[in-house]
Amino acid sequence: MAVPRIAPTHVERPFDVAELFFSTTDRKGVIVSGNDVFARVSGWSEPELTGEPHNIIRHPDMPRAVFRLLWEYLESGRPIAAYVKNMAKDGAFYWVLATVAPLAEGYLSIRLKPTSELLPAVEALYAELVGIEHEIERGGGKPAEAMAASGERLGERLAQLGFAKYDDFMHVAVATEMRARRAAMGVRASSGAVHTVARQVDVREAAAALSRYRYRQFEILEQYEHLHEVFRGKTDSVLQLADNVRLFSLNSQIGAARLGDAGAALGVIADIMRMRSDATANLVRDMSNGIAGIVDELGALSFNLSIATLQSDMTAQFIQELGTHEAGTGHALLTANIDALSEGLRNGVGPSLASLGALARHLDGIIATLELLRSELRQLDALQVAGRVESARLAEAGAFRVLFEEIRAQITSAREEMEGLHLVEAIRDATLDATADVGITHALDRLDAWASSVTGTGSPAASAA
Repeated sequence: MAVPRIAPTHVERPFDVAELFFSTTDRKGVIVSGNDVFARVSGWSEPELTGEPHNIIRHPDMPRAVFRLLWEYLESGRPIAAYVKNMAKDGAFYWVLATVAPLAEGYLSIRLKPTSELLPAVEALYAELVGIEHEIERGGGKPAEAMAASGERLGERLAQLGFAKYDDFMHVAVATEMRARRAAMGVRASSGAVHTVARQVDVREAAAALSRYRYRQFEILEQYEHLHEVFRGKTDSVLQLADNVRLFSLNSQIGAARLGDAGAALGVIADIMRMRSDATANLVRDMSNGIAGIVDELGALSFNLSIATLQSDMTAQFIQELGTHEAGTGHALLTANIDALSEGLRNGVGPSLASLGALARHLDGIIATLELLRSELRQLDALQVAGRVESARLAEAGAFRVLFEEIRAQITSAREEMEGLHLVEAIRDATLDATADVGITHALDRLDAWASSVTGTGSPAASAA
């Protein structure tokens, strides 16, 4: 189909925040299939879209550098997310956050409506990038030069915002938009008509179960983020204790030396306390580094989980859309859509489970370190008791008794802080429960059975699993 030249308008094409739409393309970006929402929002019918390059909906306000970045990711086999301003058939515009993931034979793109505070900043940035591209081309520069300059400015702007690379930005963008979407929807449950074949295997419930499972994983990730904040406050207080004990021990050793033989026992106690304070500080730093390492991984995990969640939600919505189709119509397109969604779901489950399992193993190490730290605090407590007893025996050691009382109070406070970290075990257990949940496997199996019954062939993902 020869695509007519369309003049962009300043009219926005509305769609609901709960609505998702998707399309699949081949390796060259030619549209293979899509869902009803995609056709409705774009203004093109499904037959008009099928077989056309995806840039049929490209808006002139989009910097080409963003599309070049998108293809760099996809051609290297990596999923990507980007804000995209699209143009409908009548020239109207609509913004989406597009997530695109590789499939065996092409790519699956799922789009959601951006509603967070990030969109205005992205609009301004894209306008700047487009201006750079136009300026270079008007000056006689080649498109490749314009895209290179625009891409360089994109990197500079992201760095100014604190993002070392595009990965970091898209991780935050997807997580932010997913939170905004969940808040706007109230995580609304799926409802509506379902195709007769789908009802026979209760596939809608299977898809809804996958979505609930994904949101449960999000809740776990939020607990990890909370854990980082809690640790930062608690470990700071224990590090302060270690510094105080170290200083106290050094002063005590000096004071004990002045007492001669009478202060020998106090000197030994002070020396042991100094060593224990050093061990305590090292353990606290180990825990802090462990938590920081987990936080560093949360961005990538949250991104992968977001894409998997969108795939689950998209599957549930597509099943609802089937209720508006006559049975037996558009079988080839239906098969392509079901196969793509099924493959995407299968591809997303394994990595998210593996990532959660890795987080649980990290927590095992932190829990072990936490137990060692509790042991060190118990030893420090025992040492301060011995110090108070010894200083009470010596008439000249009254100042020591006061100092030991102060250390005693600090050790008690630190032990209480550490006991407050029982949430580490709770989060570890919740993570393990999520990775061991057989419900997600059953839900995928039910969806595979549905795909096979509808298409008559089953999905490639099912046969490969």
